[in-house]
Order: sequence, then C-alpha cells, then structure tokens
Amino acid sequence: MLAITFMAFVLRLWQLGHLPPGWRDDELINSLVISQHVLDGELAVYYADASGHEALYHALNAIMLGTFGANWVGIRLLSAFLGTLAVPLTYQVGRRLFGHRVGLTAAAGLTVSFWGLMYSRFGLRHVLLPVLTLAAFYFFWNGFKHRDWRLTRENLQSPISNYLTAALFMGLGFYTYFAGRGVPLILLAFMGFVWLVQRPSCQKQWRAWLVMLGVTAVLAIPLIVTLQAQPESEARVAELAVPLVEARQGNFAPLQEYITITLGMFHATGDDEWLYNIPGRPLFGIVGAIFFWGGVLLAAVEGLLPVGQWLRRRQINQEAAQRALPAAFLLLWWLAGIAPAFISVPPASLGHTILAQPATYILAALVVGRLEIRNWRFWRNAQSPISNLQSLTVILAALLLIGSISMRDLPDYFQRWPERGMVRFLYRADIQDVADYVKQNPGMTDFGISGLLAGPWDRIALDIGLHNNDEIRPRWFNVERAILLSPPQSFVGFPDTAASYKSLLNPVAPPVSPGYYRLAQTEAQMLAERPKERICFTNGLCWLTAVFDPETNRLELGWQVGETLQLPAIPLISNPPPPGVYAGPRLQVFAQLLDAEGNFLTGDDGLWVDPVTLRPGDIFLQHHWLELPEGTVAETPALSKAEVAVFGLYDPMTGERILTTDGRDHLRLEIGD
Repeated sequence: MLAITFMAFVLRLWQLGHLPPGWRDDELINSLVISQHVLDGELAVYYADASGHEALYHALNAIMLGTFGANWVGIRLLSAFLGTLAVPLTYQVGRRLFGHRVGLTAAAGLTVSFWGLMYSRFGLRHVLLPVLTLAAFYFFWNGFKHRDWRLTRENLQSPISNYLTAALFMGLGFYTYFAGRGVPLILLAFMGFVWLVQRPSCQKQWRAWLVMLGVTAVLAIPLIVTLQAQPESEARVAELAVPLVEARQGNFAPLQEYITITLGMFHATGDDEWLYNIPGRPLFGIVGAIFFWGGVLLAAVEGLLPVGQWLRRRQINQEAAQRALPAAFLLLWWLAGIAPAFISVPPASLGHTILAQPATYILAALVVGRLEIRNWRFWRNAQSPISNLQSLTVILAALLLIGSISMRDLPDYFQRWPERGMVRFLYRADIQDVADYVKQNPGMTDFGISGLLAGPWDRIALDIGLHNNDEIRPRWFNVERAILLSPPQSFVGFPDTAASYKSLLNPVAPPVSPGYYRLAQTEAQMLAERPKERICFTNGLCWLTAVFDPETNRLELGWQVGETLQLPAIPLISNPPPPGVYAGPRLQVFAQLLDAEGNFLTGDDGLWVDPVTLRPGDIFLQHHWLELPEGTVAETPALSKAEVAVFGLYDPMTGERILTTDGRDHLRLEIGD
C-alpha cells in the first residue's frame, strides 16, 4: 500500500505545471478570486462567486496560494496531495468492507485511473469531497463493527467516538461541494436497511446513530443560515437541474435519457466535456467494464438476498444478512454518488458524480475479492495445489483489472487528451506556448497578443506562464476589431484577423509560430497615411485619427496612450459574478452616427484592447461597425446629404462620459457632403 500511495503521488505530481496543458477559467477563478477572499480576510462559510462555492477547499488553498503564489504549486499542489490521500483511504474503506485484496485492488485502480488523475491535477474543490467522505465512512464502519462500547483511557476507539468523528467529516463535507450534502442520506438509507435485515444491531446502535446525525446537523447550521440569507447565490443548482424541472412539469423523457447516459458512462458513453474527458470515452474499457458491472451484480445479489428471504419467508438468514451489509452499503453509496448526473446538465458528468469515484473502483475490485479461497466452497484444504491455483487466480485477476485501467487511462490522460485541439483551446495551451517562447527570448519585453478579451483570464494565464515577470509587458487586443501599431510586434492567430488588417501584419523572418499563434510585424507607414490630430482625454488616452468608409459604414479610430492611464479600480470578479456585482469593462469608446438634425441613427461601443495592459506611447487602431437600420435611407433622404459621427470615452458601469482636457464630452467628425 505504501508503494501504491507513492506511485499515486508521483503520477499526480509529474509535469503538474504542464498537464493540464495550461490554465482554464474555473481554476483561475477558484484560486485568484475565491481563495483570495480568504487571504484578504473575507472569511465566510460560503462564497456567492461563480454561482456559489463552499469555503473549506478555498481556505486550504489560500494557505498554498499565500505561501507559494499564483503558480502551479500554489494553485494545483493541494489537489495533488488530496488526490493522493484518497488512495490509501480507498484502501482502508475497501478493506473494512470486503477485505485486504479488494481494498488494495481498488486503491491501485484509482491510482492509475483517468478519473482519479483528472481531479487530482487541477485546482478545483471537487477533489476534497472523496477524501472527507472516505474518512467519514471509515469511522462509521469502525463504530458499526465495534463490539466494546465502553469509552475508557485504554479504549478510546469506542463506537460513539468513531461515530462522532464520522459526523465531523460529514459536516466538513457540507463546506466542500454540493454533493457532500448527500452523504448523510447514504447513511440514513443504510440504517434503514440494517433495521430491515439485522434489527438487533439497529436496536443496539440507534442512539449512537442519532447522536451522529444530530452532530452532523448542528455542523450544517452555519451553512443553512448563510444559504437562507442569500438564496440567489445557489443559482447554478437551478440552472443545471433541467431534467428535474422537466419531470416536475410532467415531461420524464429528459430524466430517462440522463439516467441511461449516466449508467452508460462506465462502459459506453462517458463525460462529454472536453474539459474533463475525451468525449465519448467511457470510464472503463472492455475488461474494466466487465469487472465493474460484475461487481455491481455481486453487490446487488449479496445486498438484496436477505430482502428476498424476508419477502419469501418473513425470516432472514443472519449469515446472509451479515454478508449483505457491506454490499448494500457500497451499492447505496454508488447510486447516491451518480444520482446528481441523473438530474443535472450534462449527464454522465465526472464532476457531478465525484462522490461515487471511490465506490466505483471498489465495485470493480469486488470480483477480485470474491475469488478469495474461502469463497471456493468445494475445496477446503488451504495447503493443496488447487488452493495455490486459486490464490494465483486472485492475483492474476487483480493484475488484469489494474493493468487494463493503467494501459488505457495513463496514455489517454498524459498523451491523447492534452493533445486534442479543443483541450488545448479550453486550457489556453497556446498561450502557454507563447509564454515559453518569450521566456526563451529574453530581449522580447514589449509585444501584443490577440484574444477575445472575454474577461481577464487570458491575460492572467499568460502572466502565470511568464512567472509574473514585471519586465515583460504584453498588450492584449482583439484582432477582429483592433490592431496595435506600437509596439509593432504581435502574436496573432486567434481570433481571426480582420480582413482589412491582414495585409498590414507581416510574418517575421524567420517565421515564429508558438501554438496557433504567429508572430507578426505591423506596417509602420499605416499611421502616416491617415490625417492626424491629437486630442487627449483626462484619463490619459489621446485620439489621433478618424476615417469613415461610407461604403461599409465603418469608422476607424486611432488612439495613443499619452500617459499612464487613469483607470478605476478593476478587481478580479468571478464568472458568473456574485449577485448584484458588476463585472463588465470600466472603459469603452462610444461611436454614433447622427443625421443632419442630430438624431441618433446607430452606434457601436467597444474597446478592443485591454486598457490594463496599455503603456504610455502605445498606438492602436480600431473599427466601429455603424450599420444603419434597414430602410433608414429611404425614410430619411437627408441622410445622403449630411451625416455626422460622434465618439468619445465613457465608463460603462456608471455611464459617465470622460472629458477631453479642454472639457468636451465627445468629438465630432463631419462625414457628409
């Protein structure tokens, strides 16, 4: 088990800064926004950011972030530790339920699994839930199986102390991930099963169970009070529960479809999101699926056997009942763990079913456990050649299962998945490629790089890739609408360059192509061909040129940063933002087309550069698409004789216009006859 745990840590630590191949929004938001709240002293049990986050993982992550900073160590290493810890805990719970070989096989399977690696190698809170759940179940079973109820100095592991420890871990699970709220329900269902098939145990322990559940409920009170005070913070739960909403309206087709797809995730379908899986890739290959569904069948038969006896004869064989308890518990755990994927979007989600992760690998290992010698009733002599053959069969079965998982999952995770184009896009692998190129070329300090400017996350991903080096100053812009003239070199390639700018961006020689980007040089004479007039605004941005094309109704404006821009404070805000929190831009250019009488015809607002990244002396051009409404010319003949374009700067949050240094709130361009 020590060797397996060591291997688990190595697999979760190896190339952790490069696999996943970059940074995704959720990871950055989790650490740099929500965990940062803890570092800022904003302590809470629940944060409304990003549709609601329980606080425990973020409190632990804040320690790592504060110690190591915004890099792969500060953001991902905690998950690697927790993912490793789940391996020996899976062994302990599997051993407690079904014996040493089941626990060992399940732990080894989790170690090399795609699912286990995925959630152990990026900074999301999901990975903490299996650890807390396994700890809770371990102590619950210690209490359930304990025979000596006296709590003395020599006997500190009495059932009540184990149950209280289980309650503590269940309570902590509430503050980790939404699915943690289902853990007490698993135990309640199991208690009902014990009452049905082994009533003496229930009569002996119900008081201790009541104490355990009572303590768990008390631990949940702060979260309950918080959620009642801000019910809108759990908006994502309602957003995802599409099948449940449809079922309440009488349409059960989506629910049936989601159940079918989720049950198929183990052998046929799998998570359909590139973020977590190769779409269509099931959790197990053919061999693993046979073991897994064989384990489900064994657990169902063993767990339901005493129920069948009771239904037939109103009498239960106690040996069968004793054997049924761990099987029924495991089956209830697995079903409750995958149930969220039955009622939420998308089906078969590896994240929504994270509670079932350890149970899944214990189920797959159950067949191995049932091959143990004591279960081969026809041969009792443990020293015979036949018994040795039986032991060899058990070992070979375990190796077959573990080998089938590792030979499929390790190459899929470390090679095939990160090389897929959609994975590279979603994790910003190409931005990391740019960072690697820039680090290899120390003289490259000022340059542009194109992106959609959908929030600050591209910029932050590049900064992390550059080790937050203040001497490297990239400027971000959207090449669909804007082009940087100074600095003259830019990495372009995504999104597609505007047709009017393609001829103005020449590839450098020799060609440089990190990822899907290519390094290009802007034509220097562009600005010289345009009439210029410098008028500055009070925030430090200066207008240089304005050219209107009457054929396309596009207004091209040229701007220069005259001095360090005076911008309002722009804190990092999660996506989606907390209720009532503004998360939009704080500086934009407005451009409007007016008729001869000054009536508004059309407008197009935007700033297709990231003002946070601009430096004094930077120059850029951008297009405003002033499309006229249909029929405007026909209804207003005066348009063909006199039109006016007005433009300026404003703060989109307040709507307040920014004045020029001479007091004007807009500039005017005559574009008519």
